[in-house]
Amino acid sequence: MAMWKDIVFGRPDGIRQSTYRSVTGKKAAKAAAVSKPEPVYESAEQALNLGIEAPKDVTPPSGFEVVLHKDALESGKVIEVIIAGNAIALARTDEGYFALDNRCPRTACALGEGSLEGNKLTCPTHGWVFDVSDGSCEISPKDTVPTYPVQVVGDGVCVKI
Repeated sequence: MAMWKDIVFGRPDGIRQSTYRSVTGKKAAKAAAVSKPEPVYESAEQALNLGIEAPKDVTPPSGFEVVLHKDALESGKVIEVIIAGNAIALARTDEGYFALDNRCPRTACALGEGSLEGNKLTCPTHGWVFDVSDGSCEISPKDTVPTYPVQVVGDGVCVKI
């Protein structure tokens, strides 16, 4: 039953709950029943709560936006961020940072709530696996996810939409 609550209402620190809170100023009624995942910077909001926010003294390259402090996301983790109204899954691997559209092409679920192993991001709903470096899907090669350029400038992670 908890998995269905996660699918419908999202994780407490996921994009659906963040969007709901930003619009209404409160949590969804059912969200409180959802168990919280292990706390390791699972969302930009959580990083902010821990005092690690996007640096304000970074001037991003033209067309880019500073979305996160470079230390707010550990290698092997993925989070959801909103850039100019677009939901983005931001992943950090041993190779660096990667940004891709947050919607899985199969059911439009949130990829930023998935799990990351190396460069492989697994959709939390149905297990499709995407390469974060190019958006390709191992299971359905015709279904790719758009990717976005990422640059680290000073202490900031910058993404271009």
